[in-house]
Amino acid sequence: MDRRLSLQSPRFELATFATLAAVMLITRTHSLSHVVHLPDTSLASFFVLGYFVRRPMAFAGLFALGFAIDVVKIYVLGGSGFCFTPAYWMLLPAYGVMWFAGRFVAERLGERLSALFAAAALLVISAFVSNLFSSGGFYFLGGRYPDPTIAEFLPRIQRYFPGTLLATLLWSGVAAVLYAALITARPGLRDGAAK
Repeated sequence: MDRRLSLQSPRFELATFATLAAVMLITRTHSLSHVVHLPDTSLASFFVLGYFVRRPMAFAGLFALGFAIDVVKIYVLGGSGFCFTPAYWMLLPAYGVMWFAGRFVAERLGERLSALFAAAALLVISAFVSNLFSSGGFYFLGGRYPDPTIAEFLPRIQRYFPGTLLATLLWSGVAAVLYAALITARPGLRDGAAK
């Protein structure tokens, strides 16, 4: 039995999923807020998951974890439920955009340095589309605003998207740096993927 760890091995995928789940658990619950406020990793987590773990069950698992975190935060820990509306399910296409973008980058652009700009541009575009699904869904379908209009929604994008984009770029950058360090420290990971 071959027990080598490679980028395509189930062990690597499980380790990646577990790491993303742990980081999401920490940042989505804001459990360290008394020490430092860490921005939510959700969009970056789904992008990174799509890059490394292409199994649809992994997407479903990470989405289920996010849902469970939100339910516990609201109904057990007494957090605000303002954003928990019927439009919550717009997070499925919002996170799906990020996951598919990560898959696209991995499958079509790869790890070439020349593809870095295109990958970053796709990350920004997918974060924007994802934001349209999540924020637009909340605004237009959440029932919190009696007469939603495009004219009133556009300033909301201007107000909230920059922070979302910054968090997404930050966490995706952290993941890229950690991946580069891992490949540098263990070059056999890439070799195992090629066999």
